[in-house]
Amino acid sequence: MKGKFYLGIIFILLGIGSLFNQLGLWDLGNIISIWWPLILIGAGVSQLSTKPVSKTSGITLIVIGALFQMRELDIITVSLVRFFWPAIIIAIGVSMLMPKTLKKENLEFNKSKIDENVVDNLSLFSGVKTRNVSKNFKGGSLVAIFGGIDLDLRDSYISNEGARIDVTAAFGGVNIIVPPEWKVEVTGIPVFGGWSNKTKGKNCINPDAPVLSLHCFVAFGGVDIKNLDRNN
Repeated sequence: MKGKFYLGIIFILLGIGSLFNQLGLWDLGNIISIWWPLILIGAGVSQLSTKPVSKTSGITLIVIGALFQMRELDIITVSLVRFFWPAIIIAIGVSMLMPKTLKKENLEFNKSKIDENVVDNLSLFSGVKTRNVSKNFKGGSLVAIFGGIDLDLRDSYISNEGARIDVTAAFGGVNIIVPPEWKVEVTGIPVFGGWSNKTKGKNCINPDAPVLSLHCFVAFGGVDIKNLDRNN
């Protein structure tokens, strides 16, 4: 519901801005080109204000938005874009130089089973694979920036109150596996990206079943949710 509220506010502001632009009161294109990072900051604040609090994704969005906003306002005089792609190339190079044994250890750790009721995964220029076996899963946060996250929940049992996961995928992807009996609802803001809900629960097999609510912010990325039977 909050997602629709904020989206409605954005459309109202855009409509008012377009009207004022037609009346010659201001230059809407110029305003958007300067203040667009506020969308990222607003999304981060929204995630910090929700329960359960999504600290990782919220803080990440606020920091990224603040950096770009300072650049647009010339508070930061050095162009972020000039160093952005070199930093990515350096990170890829460091990853390639990592010892194979270290990579293998990290992979095994990421594939380990955990029984935490709340997940908080961050993938930055890397990949994370986790199989959660919680008996009272409540949700959490997934942030994939130039990376990928695979979260396997087929052995988990959702909390009676339902669960919420805040998902951020920027130039990355998130894959979530849930049991067939779970009901999944997805909302969010797609920016040159999107999500795919392939679960059977979206057809409302059991209207009283606890709901897994996914709130997504997807920019140049994707989120995929699908079913697999337990213990497969």
